[in-house]
Amino acid sequence: MAHAADAYLCSYPKSGRTWMRFALSNLMDEVYGLGLDLDMENMFGLIPNDDGRKLTQPWKTLDAYSFAERTDVPFAAMSHLPWEERFATIPVVLLMRTPADSLVSRYYHMSRHAGEFKDDIDQFARDPLYGVPGLVEYFASWEPHAEDPNVVAVTYEQLRSEPLEPFSRIVSQLGIEATAAQMEAALEMSTVDRMREVERRSGVGQPNDYDRNDPQAMRVRKARVGGWREELSSETIDYLLGAFAQSDSASALLERYSIVPQVEPA
Repeated sequence: MAHAADAYLCSYPKSGRTWMRFALSNLMDEVYGLGLDLDMENMFGLIPNDDGRKLTQPWKTLDAYSFAERTDVPFAAMSHLPWEERFATIPVVLLMRTPADSLVSRYYHMSRHAGEFKDDIDQFARDPLYGVPGLVEYFASWEPHAEDPNVVAVTYEQLRSEPLEPFSRIVSQLGIEATAAQMEAALEMSTVDRMREVERRSGVGQPNDYDRNDPQAMRVRKARVGGWREELSSETIDYLLGAFAQSDSASALLERYSIVPQVEPA
């Protein structure tokens, strides 16, 4: 029987949740003396996924939570689900990223990491499930709730720019009591280079065999802000911006948190 989570970190796919899971796991291991030999598989036993039964790999679900007997350890879960009623009554961190960067990262995840998409990135952008339509739907669902009293909103861009302040807000919202020094140490243990090293050694619990020597196939890929400018055609950028413009809610959320993809003048 699955345990009920105390709090959630919610995000669209490829918005930084693997980074945050690893950093939070490093932090909780230190704060609560869990004695973990932490890697990118066993971290799901501390912070599992709740993406819906059909979308969550069985060994990453709430059932996989390994610390139910430790009542002093906050039980935080992560979800890619759009807003739903259960997120109205529990502490939530909403982690967002510029949708163009999420789109590019998800393309490489689905094509090179998971091996489930065979067409090019322009076709991926137009896919009704994985592409822009799903992005717009997700942001539109969260727009009315991003400033609810139980929600703390943080962007990937904030975390990459000045990580400690937004990370401390995430930590507090999830009920983790930690010092600034402990948080700084957890972030230092969760750099891109460190996570790539760990992923090459342990993988990330992916059922298929992916090439860990291919930088584009890694779960920890480039971790860049604005990399979409090197990947998306002008037609696909126009398509993305046009789709968001047709949704007042989705576009308002991007504007509010300054994550609208900014096209540089020619």
